[in-house]
Amino acid sequence: MGLKKINYSKISLPKKAELFRQTYDKAEVIGGVIVCKINTFADDFGGWFKEALRLDEDGNVVALKDFGVDFRPIQINVSYLASKTKRFWHIHPHQNEIWTTTGTILLGLIDFRKDSPTYEKRMKIILSPDKMVYIPSGIAHGFINQGREFVTLNYFADHHFSADETTQECRIDPKIVSYDFVKSELM
Repeated sequence: MGLKKINYSKISLPKKAELFRQTYDKAEVIGGVIVCKINTFADDFGGWFKEALRLDEDGNVVALKDFGVDFRPIQINVSYLASKTKRFWHIHPHQNEIWTTTGTILLGLIDFRKDSPTYEKRMKIILSPDKMVYIPSGIAHGFINQGREFVTLNYFADHHFSADETTQECRIDPKIVSYDFVKSELM
């Protein structure tokens, strides 16, 4: 999706204001980031059931095999996100992750892998319950729950969590990395 500046003679905007048209171009993606649909099934009472992940006999995620990715999660983590919860930039030097949710969150990503062809590319994803996203190591990520309801974020990692100097949870100062994926590019 993008924006294109246009002129329309029948509209008179205030000084310095410009008119833009939404282009709906396909969004650019960061290499290695994969968004997939997940099998989700409605039940008779208004709820749903989903396969968070389907693993093969070796413990690799089946949905990623079509993309040539062998990902074998060894830990499943859960975060319960209150309405308006916003967490900016963290990155994992070696850990890869898959995220799924019970609601909708806005996810921002920045590629900080030095040798990547998409180095410094930025990306937004609307992550809903019927999708999963694979985030390779070296991709900074943050999110916001913009809704009014709590959302459960399930993430599957290929490294164990440690609360010591070997942690894979590395923070980046949001004042230095100024990409606020919540705001429109225009505003």
